[in-house]
Amino acid sequence: MISETLLLMVGLVAVWIGADLVVEAAKQVARALNISEAFIGLTVLSIGTSLPEIFTHIMASIEINKGVDHAISGIAVGTNVGSNIIQMTLIVGIVGLVAKVYSDGKILKFDFPVMLGGIMLLFVFAGGGYISKVEGVVLALAYVLYLAYLGHDEKIHQKNPFKVDYVKDAFFFTVGMVLLLAGAHWAVDSARTISQMMGWSGSFVGTMILGVGTALPELTTALTGVRKGSHSISLGVLVGSNITNPLLALGIGAMISGYLVEQSLMVFDIPFWFFISLFALLFFWKDQRLQRGEAMILIGMYAVYMAVRIMFYM
Repeated sequence: MISETLLLMVGLVAVWIGADLVVEAAKQVARALNISEAFIGLTVLSIGTSLPEIFTHIMASIEINKGVDHAISGIAVGTNVGSNIIQMTLIVGIVGLVAKVYSDGKILKFDFPVMLGGIMLLFVFAGGGYISKVEGVVLALAYVLYLAYLGHDEKIHQKNPFKVDYVKDAFFFTVGMVLLLAGAHWAVDSARTISQMMGWSGSFVGTMILGVGTALPELTTALTGVRKGSHSISLGVLVGSNITNPLLALGIGAMISGYLVEQSLMVFDIPFWFFISLFALLFFWKDQRLQRGEAMILIGMYAVYMAVRIMFYM
């Protein structure tokens, strides 16, 4: 048990460092192309900080195709849902307590509704207890359409090419990808072993352990954005990640193997994720900023989520 826990921690650290290296390399190139902060937050950073979830899905799906216990689906889907819940509650709340977090109208009127639509689409596909490969393709295509729409108004052109070291960025990008692959493999494998040893459901391990670990890049990126005054990046990363995770990350995983969906995810986790996201939208809608009292409510809702999960859905 101790060795598996250590391997899980090493895997999550490797995933975290790998995602950070990939994101930093991508940010340098994106800014060199004069891409707007909001677009970087909703695309480059949200995809980059979702790499832990993406690679977790890829590794879990590969294991499923090898004939490993299909209950690993619960770990993959649970990690995705758990990461999104912690982002929209605990992380938004923490960021809201340490700084004033603002949103622009576009994120509230377009991206937030897209996020809610993505959750609903996932819920519908998972309704029969199984997400098929075809439904995985639909989820991934929906994300591609969303990305295409975002990029439609972006005027991308070379701005300062001589200030970017493409060789260095390519090197760190490659190192980051290797760490992501190795870390995701270690994390998924050890999480499966721990769930078997403890008698916990795969979705419990995914939501309560891996979900927390894979959400750390979003917390770091959001706090960094606020510290540097880039509030649109901070909220954009979190909203964008909550669009990327259910559509692209889970879609890719389902395309590879298909997923069984545990009942607890359908009756509790996914509905909770939808309604807490709706609450977050309402909090920002009034004056396009998050009040500290509202931030504390979101943190409290995560505590409630954890308590219910532990008491009834282990």
